Amino acid sequence: MSILDLIPVWFVLALAIPIAMAVGGAWRGSKGRRTVICPETNQSTLIELHAGHAALMHIIGDRPRRIQACTRWPERQGCGRNCLSTL
Repeated sequence: MSILDLIPVWFVLALAIPIAMAVGGAWRGSKGRRTVICPETNQSTLIELHAGHAALMHIIGDRPRRIQACTRWPERQGCGRNCLSTL
């Protein structure tokens, strides 16, 4: 195997590594719980964002977020999720 045979491998790695780092950063940045003020009740609440969805949306260049869990659920499961606009 010559060094020229490895050029496609290096090319793929040169593209894949920065993409993986960007997606990983988006996933880590969306992971965990956050305290927000619920616009419907004006009280603080804990939400957890869907980190996998955030990473996927980062790949296509979109920034919508999706709530995975909220301390106000299941009572307010059908809320408008307007708390996302404050993040």
